[in-house]
Amino acid sequence: MGNYLERSDATLAIQISNFANKIDTYAGLFGFTAAETLSIRYDALFFSWTVNNLEKIDTYKKNWTAMKTMTLKGEGASATLVPPPPTLDPQPAAVPPGVLKRFTTMVNRVKAHQAYTTGIGQNLGIEVAPAAAMTVSDAKPALKTTLSGDKVIVQWQKGNFSGVLLEKDSGSGFVLLDKDFVPDYLDNSSLPPVGQTAIWKYRAIYLLKDEKVGQWSDEVSITITGR
Repeated sequence: MGNYLERSDATLAIQISNFANKIDTYAGLFGFTAAETLSIRYDALFFSWTVNNLEKIDTYKKNWTAMKTMTLKGEGASATLVPPPPTLDPQPAAVPPGVLKRFTTMVNRVKAHQAYTTGIGQNLGIEVAPAAAMTVSDAKPALKTTLSGDKVIVQWQKGNFSGVLLEKDSGSGFVLLDKDFVPDYLDNSSLPPVGQTAIWKYRAIYLLKDEKVGQWSDEVSITITGR
Protein backbone atom coordinates (compact mmCIF):
# COMPACT_ATOMS: atom_id res chain seq x y z
CA MET A 1 0.00 0.00 0.00
CA GLY A 2 2.86 2.40 0.64
CA ASN A 3 2.82 5.20 3.17
CA TYR A 4 -0.17 7.39 2.38
CA LEU A 5 0.24 9.55 5.52
CA GLU A 6 1.26 13.16 5.10
CA ARG A 7 4.57 13.98 6.77
CA SER A 8 4.01 17.37 8.38
CA ASP A 9 1.46 18.12 11.10
CA ALA A 10 -0.14 20.84 8.95
CA THR A 11 -0.68 18.60 5.92
CA LEU A 12 -1.68 15.64 8.11
CA ALA A 13 -4.38 17.82 9.71
CA ILE A 14 -5.69 18.65 6.22
CA GLN A 15 -5.61 14.97 5.23
CA ILE A 16 -7.55 13.83 8.30
CA SER A 17 -10.07 16.66 7.86
CA ASN A 18 -10.62 15.72 4.20
CA PHE A 19 -11.21 12.10 5.18
CA ALA A 20 -13.55 13.08 8.01
CA ASN A 21 -15.58 15.42 5.78
CA LYS A 22 -16.08 12.76 3.07
CA ILE A 23 -16.36 9.45 4.91
CA ASP A 24 -20.11 9.92 5.49
CA THR A 25 -20.60 9.40 1.75
CA TYR A 26 -19.12 5.91 2.04
CA ALA A 27 -20.29 5.01 5.54
CA GLY A 28 -22.93 2.56 4.32
CA LEU A 29 -20.58 1.03 1.76
CA PHE A 30 -17.87 0.28 4.33
CA GLY A 31 -20.09 -0.37 7.34
CA PHE A 32 -19.24 2.63 9.51
CA THR A 33 -21.71 3.70 12.18
CA ALA A 34 -22.85 7.28 12.69
CA ALA A 35 -20.89 7.32 15.95
CA GLU A 36 -17.69 6.34 14.15
CA THR A 37 -17.98 9.00 11.45
CA LEU A 38 -18.87 11.60 14.07
CA SER A 39 -15.84 10.58 16.15
CA ILE A 40 -13.39 11.11 13.27
CA ARG A 41 -14.90 14.55 12.63
CA TYR A 42 -14.30 15.50 16.26
CA ASP A 43 -10.74 14.17 15.97
CA ALA A 44 -10.12 16.20 12.82
CA LEU A 45 -11.47 19.41 14.34
CA PHE A 46 -9.46 19.13 17.54
CA PHE A 47 -6.19 18.13 15.85
CA SER A 48 -6.52 20.98 13.33
CA TRP A 49 -7.14 23.36 16.22
CA THR A 50 -3.94 22.25 17.98
CA VAL A 51 -1.88 22.63 14.79
CA ASN A 52 -3.27 26.04 13.81
CA ASN A 53 -2.80 27.50 17.28
CA LEU A 54 0.71 26.05 17.60
CA GLU A 55 1.73 28.15 14.60
CA LYS A 56 0.40 31.27 16.34
CA ILE A 57 2.21 30.39 19.56
CA ASP A 58 5.48 29.74 17.70
CA THR A 59 5.20 33.12 15.97
CA TYR A 60 4.53 34.80 19.31
CA LYS A 61 7.59 33.11 20.81
CA LYS A 62 9.79 34.32 17.94
CA ASN A 63 8.42 37.87 18.26
CA TRP A 64 8.98 37.81 22.02
CA THR A 65 12.56 36.56 21.55
CA ALA A 66 13.23 39.37 19.07
CA MET A 67 11.77 41.89 21.53
CA LYS A 68 13.96 40.51 24.33
CA THR A 69 17.05 40.81 22.16
CA MET A 70 16.15 44.35 21.14
CA THR A 71 15.58 45.27 24.78
CA LEU A 72 18.99 43.95 25.72
CA LYS A 73 21.12 44.98 22.75
CA GLY A 74 19.16 47.52 20.72
CA GLU A 75 19.54 51.28 20.51
CA GLY A 76 17.15 54.24 20.40
CA ALA A 77 15.07 56.41 22.70
CA SER A 78 11.67 54.84 22.04
CA ALA A 79 10.20 52.20 24.30
CA THR A 80 10.48 48.62 23.12
CA LEU A 81 7.33 47.45 21.37
CA VAL A 82 5.93 44.42 23.22
CA PRO A 83 4.24 41.92 20.87
CA PRO A 84 0.58 41.27 21.65
CA PRO A 85 -0.29 37.74 22.79
CA PRO A 86 -1.87 35.53 20.14
CA THR A 87 -5.62 35.25 19.79
CA LEU A 88 -6.30 31.53 19.74
CA ASP A 89 -9.11 30.01 17.71
CA PRO A 90 -12.13 28.87 19.71
CA GLN A 91 -11.55 25.42 21.15
CA PRO A 92 -13.68 22.57 19.77
CA ALA A 93 -14.66 19.60 21.88
CA ALA A 94 -11.60 17.85 23.31
CA VAL A 95 -10.89 14.28 22.23
CA PRO A 96 -8.93 11.42 23.84
CA PRO A 97 -5.28 10.86 22.89
CA GLY A 98 -4.63 8.73 19.82
CA VAL A 99 -6.08 10.62 16.84
CA LEU A 100 -3.52 9.09 14.47
CA LYS A 101 -4.21 5.52 15.61
CA ARG A 102 -7.97 5.98 15.22
CA PHE A 103 -7.51 7.54 11.78
CA THR A 104 -5.22 4.78 10.47
CA THR A 105 -7.53 2.10 11.91
CA MET A 106 -10.43 3.52 9.92
CA VAL A 107 -8.29 3.83 6.79
CA ASN A 108 -7.16 0.21 7.12
CA ARG A 109 -10.81 -0.90 7.29
CA VAL A 110 -11.59 1.07 4.14
CA LYS A 111 -8.59 -0.22 2.20
CA ALA A 112 -9.25 -3.85 3.23
CA HIS A 113 -12.90 -3.77 2.11
CA GLN A 114 -13.78 -5.55 -1.12
CA ALA A 115 -15.66 -2.48 -2.35
CA TYR A 116 -12.59 -0.24 -2.10
CA THR A 117 -11.27 1.32 -5.30
CA THR A 118 -8.35 3.61 -6.10
CA GLY A 119 -10.82 6.32 -7.06
CA ILE A 120 -12.46 6.21 -3.63
CA GLY A 121 -9.05 6.31 -2.00
CA GLN A 122 -8.02 9.36 -4.03
CA ASN A 123 -11.23 11.15 -3.05
CA LEU A 124 -10.63 10.33 0.62
CA GLY A 125 -6.97 11.36 0.33
CA ILE A 126 -5.57 8.00 1.39
CA GLU A 127 -3.88 6.86 -1.82
CA VAL A 128 -0.12 7.18 -2.24
CA ALA A 129 0.56 10.05 -4.63
CA PRO A 130 2.68 9.08 -7.65
CA ALA A 131 6.27 10.14 -7.22
CA ALA A 132 7.22 13.13 -9.31
CA ALA A 133 10.21 12.74 -11.54
CA MET A 134 13.27 14.32 -9.97
CA THR A 135 14.56 17.30 -11.89
CA VAL A 136 18.14 17.70 -10.71
CA SER A 137 18.47 21.25 -12.01
CA ASP A 138 15.50 22.38 -9.89
CA ALA A 139 16.35 20.43 -6.74
CA LYS A 140 16.52 22.64 -3.66
CA PRO A 141 17.19 21.54 -0.05
CA ALA A 142 14.67 22.54 2.60
CA LEU A 143 16.48 23.47 5.81
CA LYS A 144 15.31 23.92 9.37
CA THR A 145 17.39 24.96 12.37
CA THR A 146 16.91 23.90 15.97
CA LEU A 147 18.97 24.33 19.13
CA SER A 148 20.00 21.28 21.14
CA GLY A 149 21.86 22.26 24.30
CA ASP A 150 24.53 24.67 23.10
CA LYS A 151 24.71 23.30 19.54
CA VAL A 152 22.74 24.20 16.41
CA ILE A 153 21.27 21.34 14.38
CA VAL A 154 20.58 21.98 10.70
CA GLN A 155 17.87 19.59 9.56
CA TRP A 156 17.66 18.51 5.90
CA GLN A 157 16.37 15.62 3.79
CA LYS A 158 18.67 13.55 1.61
CA GLY A 159 16.26 12.27 -1.02
CA ASN A 160 18.10 10.82 -4.02
CA PHE A 161 21.23 12.93 -3.54
CA SER A 162 24.63 12.13 -2.06
CA GLY A 163 24.56 14.94 0.50
CA VAL A 164 24.68 18.71 0.86
CA LEU A 165 27.30 21.43 0.93
CA LEU A 166 26.58 23.83 3.77
CA GLU A 167 27.52 27.49 4.06
CA LYS A 168 27.18 29.66 7.15
CA ASP A 169 26.97 33.39 7.78
CA SER A 170 28.04 34.30 11.32
CA GLY A 171 27.77 38.02 10.60
CA SER A 172 30.34 38.61 7.88
CA GLY A 173 28.76 36.84 4.90
CA PHE A 174 28.42 33.22 3.82
CA VAL A 175 31.50 30.99 3.95
CA LEU A 176 31.95 27.24 3.52
CA LEU A 177 30.92 25.36 6.66
CA ASP A 178 31.05 21.67 5.75
CA LYS A 179 29.78 18.85 3.58
CA ASP A 180 27.23 16.52 5.14
CA PHE A 181 26.20 13.14 3.80
CA VAL A 182 23.93 11.88 6.60
CA PRO A 183 21.13 14.13 7.93
CA ASP A 184 21.05 16.02 10.21
CA TYR A 185 24.08 18.32 10.56
CA LEU A 186 25.45 19.27 13.99
CA ASP A 187 27.26 22.63 13.99
CA ASN A 188 30.09 22.35 16.51
CA SER A 189 31.02 26.04 16.28
CA SER A 190 31.60 27.77 19.59
CA LEU A 191 28.84 30.01 20.93
CA PRO A 192 29.39 33.77 21.26
CA PRO A 193 30.94 35.09 24.50
CA VAL A 194 28.75 34.75 27.57
CA GLY A 195 25.76 37.09 27.42
CA GLN A 196 26.29 38.11 23.80
CA THR A 197 23.69 37.32 21.13
CA ALA A 198 24.30 36.51 17.49
CA ILE A 199 22.24 35.49 14.47
CA TRP A 200 23.65 32.56 12.52
CA LYS A 201 22.39 31.98 8.98
CA TYR A 202 22.68 28.81 6.92
CA ARG A 203 22.13 27.74 3.33
CA ALA A 204 22.84 24.53 1.43
CA ILE A 205 22.99 23.03 -2.03
CA TYR A 206 22.68 19.38 -2.95
CA LEU A 207 25.66 17.20 -3.86
CA LEU A 208 25.48 14.41 -6.40
CA LYS A 209 28.69 12.36 -6.61
CA ASP A 210 30.44 15.23 -4.81
CA GLU A 211 29.33 17.76 -7.44
CA LYS A 212 27.01 20.67 -6.63
CA VAL A 213 23.62 20.33 -8.34
CA GLY A 214 20.31 22.17 -8.29
CA GLN A 215 19.56 25.42 -6.50
CA TRP A 216 20.71 26.95 -3.23
CA SER A 217 18.22 26.52 -0.42
CA ASP A 218 16.39 29.40 1.15
CA GLU A 219 18.37 30.92 3.99
CA VAL A 220 17.44 29.89 7.51
CA SER A 221 18.57 31.64 10.65
CA ILE A 222 18.66 31.10 14.41
CA THR A 223 19.36 33.47 17.28
CA ILE A 224 21.86 32.16 19.81
CA THR A 225 23.18 33.54 23.07
CA GLY A 226 26.50 32.73 24.68
CA ARG A 227 26.35 31.09 28.10
